[in-house]
Amino acid sequence: MMGYIKPQEMPAHAMTDLITFAALRGEVLLDNDRVLAQQFVLPPGGSTGEQAHPTDQLLVFIRGGVLTSSGRSTLWKEGRVQWRAAENRSDAPMVNSGSSAIEMVCVSLKGPRGVASNPAWGHLNYPNIPGEDLLENDRVIVQRFNVAPGQWEGVHGHHPHTLYIHIKGGQWAARSKSEPERASAKYSDTGTVGWMPAIDISEGHESGNIGTEPIDLVWVQLRQ
Repeated sequence: MMGYIKPQEMPAHAMTDLITFAALRGEVLLDNDRVLAQQFVLPPGGSTGEQAHPTDQLLVFIRGGVLTSSGRSTLWKEGRVQWRAAENRSDAPMVNSGSSAIEMVCVSLKGPRGVASNPAWGHLNYPNIPGEDLLENDRVIVQRFNVAPGQWEGVHGHHPHTLYIHIKGGQWAARSKSEPERASAKYSDTGTVGWMPAIDISEGHESGNIGTEPIDLVWVQLRQ
């Protein structure tokens, strides 16, 4: 992991004006040359309005709840993900039929589809923590990890073009061959999104949870 690493942010451009939910305005959490990540909060009784898919998108539920659409209600739990392909141009509105706000992070992928630039860029491997495979297609690999208090991931590398999303935040520390253990300067809040630079496994990098509560983390690996 990483909470101490700042995203490689790029200036916002016209893509921040794309309409994902007609009745909701998103807060930009990360905008670079590969992705736009926005937070959407749907209050109880609120509607998303018509849903558009202007580009391939990954929807991640930070705080779940019950969504009702076209007369059918569905429970979306924290950490669930949904792929929204660009060719599926629109969906019916969704209404929050529960009693608490629903929080979602929508990751919009930039650039046209193509052949994976490096098929060797695959799943993230924590030696000490088994991951849960949530989604895999020609554009992304999505995994989920739960890091218990006091637990370290084990030495691992990071492929280029990856981002992380905290389903439940916490306090991280990191260490490597060149740097002794040090705590992150900032607590990683629930819903935090960041961009991870590539790290070769030879660097001996690993992070650990030095807080008192488990950390729940989703990793998204771009495949092109």
